[in-house]
Amino acid sequence: MKYNHFLIMFINSIILVISIILLYFNYSFKAYILIILLLLFDMLVYITSISIRYTLMNNKKAILYLVIDNLNIANLYYGHNKTNKIVNKVYKIIKNEARKNSIVKKYKDHFIIITNYTNKNELIGLVTRLNMNTETILNDEVFTINLRCGIQICDDKDYNSNENKAIIAYNHVLNDRMEYYSFYDSDDAETILNEKLVLDNLVKALKNNEFEVYYQPKYDYKEKRIVGSEALARLIHNGKIIPASDFIYIAEKYNFTTYLDRYVLKEVCKKINELKKENITFNTISINISRNTLGQNKMMEEYENIIKKYNIDKNEIEFEVTERTENNSSSLVNKIHKLSKKFNVSIDDFGVGNSSLSMLMEDKIKTVKIDRQFIVDETENGRKLLNNMIRLVKELNFDIIAEGVETKEQQEYLKSRGCNIIQGYYFSKPLPFDEYKKILNRGDIDVGF
Repeated sequence: MKYNHFLIMFINSIILVISIILLYFNYSFKAYILIILLLLFDMLVYITSISIRYTLMNNKKAILYLVIDNLNIANLYYGHNKTNKIVNKVYKIIKNEARKNSIVKKYKDHFIIITNYTNKNELIGLVTRLNMNTETILNDEVFTINLRCGIQICDDKDYNSNENKAIIAYNHVLNDRMEYYSFYDSDDAETILNEKLVLDNLVKALKNNEFEVYYQPKYDYKEKRIVGSEALARLIHNGKIIPASDFIYIAEKYNFTTYLDRYVLKEVCKKINELKKENITFNTISINISRNTLGQNKMMEEYENIIKKYNIDKNEIEFEVTERTENNSSSLVNKIHKLSKKFNVSIDDFGVGNSSLSMLMEDKIKTVKIDRQFIVDETENGRKLLNNMIRLVKELNFDIIAEGVETKEQQEYLKSRGCNIIQGYYFSKPLPFDEYKKILNRGDIDVGF
């Protein structure tokens, strides 16, 4: 709209200058004609602007922000050229289905519709029709086209503000896989803004070296020695440790865990070299891998390059994969299979997911960690379940670790069941590297037994 005003002023100025020149050279008749034309032009512009303003005031408008679901997967499956054709086909369907006089915009990975409407059901009907029509684009092929949509009922004339609200509505539906559209809600906006604030603080913390890697020892009570440790990222702000529970959900939701995982790997590699330089025996250090990191295409190559850069033996580290990282059991087993071809892999939180038995079929897995919830459950059924889990894992010749051990009673019970290696606060909390190095030098942990 701003550019239209400049254009009108420019045309007016040109006509006015020509009129003055004509008057100067005594072409008064032609000058009068031009001045009359100028007045008519201004009247036309004024009437048009009034008409547009009246239309805007008397028509309810909405902005729809639409995204093709899993477009990145389609790109991997079909390739860039075919994916572009899919996007163009979806664009044509949207233009055909949108109300007359609607504005439809196509971007690289999303579409925007600005349209009049009479009621919300009309907008829901539009999104439903779009999904029904786009589903048939690929006929019987593997990938199905689904559109997810955020809808904002325009509450003012600020386009950018309304578009941002439509995007917030889309983010809401993105987190709810059962729905394909959502209307903007101010409560959602507040939640997302708060999450973005936490995310910004996490990014700053990583840049400012506020994350530190702590090491929690794994202790073999039978041999009375430390047999390894788990590396855990700790956020330290103003001298205080911020609990992971305060930020891990947001870190996973916004893919920050990918950067955090990479940071932990690099820090562990540096500390391993420091331990080797000082001839300190440390055994294997475990590093957690998040769902986001597992899903990256070049993760294997990138991690191999980091390990080579620091000259780390692959037996000096292992990656812990939790069942909580993936809802799809076959997908998780697939990822573990690929990972275990190149690295040592252990199963963390064993028993809490839906793929426990499937993962035990992976012959390259050597270690299984039983989740804390089975250790602390002292009911009769809880003990029966724990006993059978230990027996199954041992019969399959996996190393077994009990994590989250906090009391002597828990330790004694596990000992009676032949679970040798234990990790938890009863033996040691996660320690800063310098403290961890001291107990490695000492060779044991004093727990009073």
